[in-house]
Amino acid sequence: MGPTFAPSGPGSLNEISEKKQRTPFAFEKEHNSAWYKLTAAEDGNLTFDIIPVKFDDDYDFLIFKARSKNFRDSFLQLRSKPIRSCISKNKKELKGLTGLKIRSKKEFINEGPGDAYVKALEVKKGETFYLVLDNVHEKGAGHSINFSYEEIITVSGQVTNEKLQPIKTDITITNSKGDTVEKTITDEEGYYKIEALLKKNYKYSLNFFNDETFFNSKELTTKTPTDSLQNIRTVLPELKKGGKYNIKTINFYGGSPLYLPAALPSINSLYKIMKKNAGLKILIVGHTNGCSGIGAIDSQKLSVERAKAIQSSLIKRSIAADRISIAGRGCSEMLYPEGGAEWQQSLNRRVEIKVLEK
Repeated sequence: MGPTFAPSGPGSLNEISEKKQRTPFAFEKEHNSAWYKLTAAEDGNLTFDIIPVKFDDDYDFLIFKARSKNFRDSFLQLRSKPIRSCISKNKKELKGLTGLKIRSKKEFINEGPGDAYVKALEVKKGETFYLVLDNVHEKGAGHSINFSYEEIITVSGQVTNEKLQPIKTDITITNSKGDTVEKTITDEEGYYKIEALLKKNYKYSLNFFNDETFFNSKELTTKTPTDSLQNIRTVLPELKKGGKYNIKTINFYGGSPLYLPAALPSINSLYKIMKKNAGLKILIVGHTNGCSGIGAIDSQKLSVERAKAIQSSLIKRSIAADRISIAGRGCSEMLYPEGGAEWQQSLNRRVEIKVLEK
C-alpha cells in the first residue's frame, strides 16, 4: 500500500513518548506521525517493509495490540505498551528500509545505531493491531508498506542427467521480480536442501544450472502443501545438436513482446550456457496464446518479436549475433487451447530453444 504522506506534526494529540508508554523503546516524542489499524486476515507470521520514497527519511515505528474493544481509552490512560518497536537510526545502506522479519531476533530496538528490522509477529485471524510510524524529518516524501506472511520452508531434492547420474548443479530460488531469494549447490550425490524464507501464497521459480547440460526451471508455489516441495526429482537434459528445449519460465505479457520479470533467471542461465560453450549456436522460437484476439498475421509477427526480445537480451550481454537465429510459430503450436486457465495462457506465451551447432 502507498505511497502515504504522514501529516506534519503529531496530530491533535501527542500520544507517544518514553514517559507515557513507560518504556525506553518508544519515541522520545512524535515528529511527523501516521497511524494504521491492522486486522489479521489469517493465521501466520506477519512481516512488512516500510519503504521511504526518499531514502534520507528516517522512519521509526511502534506496534500495539488491541486487547479489548476500548483500545483508544486504554491507550490514552497509558495502560498500553508496544509489542514491537524499532527506533534505531536510519540505515542508509538499506535505503531507509525498516519493518518486521522472521529471521530478526529482537522484538525491540532502541534509539541510536542498531538493526533496521525487528522480529515478525505471530498473529491469529481477526486480531487487531495498531501501527504508528514517525518520520523524524520534516517535509518527508511519503512511504509505502508491503505486508506479507512468511514461513521458513524446506525445499529439497536430487538432480541427475538423463542417464540418472548425479551432477553438480547450482540452484536458486527467485521471486516474481527475478530476484534471488536463496541459493545453494548440490552435493556429490546430486542432493540439495534449502531452508528458504518464503512468502505465503506467492509464486517462485526453482532454477537449476549446470555447464554441461541444458538448464531447468520449475514453478514453486507456497500455496501447495510443504511436503510437495521436498524430494523433488529433476533431470537436466543433455546439451546436444538438434536438441529442442521448452523453457517454461520465459513467458510474456499478453499481446506484448515484453517478457515477465520472472523470466530473468532463465535468460541469465541461457546467457551462461552460451558463454561457457563458445561453439554453441541456437534458434529461438517464439509462440503466442491464440490468434482470435489479434489475428493470424499479427500473431506471427508477435511471436517473432518475442524471440527477438530474448535475442536482443543475449546480444546486449556480448553474445555474438551470428550465434542466435530467431523464428516465430504464431499460434500454431500452443501447449494449451486458447481460453484456458490463466496459467495455461501464460505458458503459451513462450519461447523455445533449438540447438543448431554444439
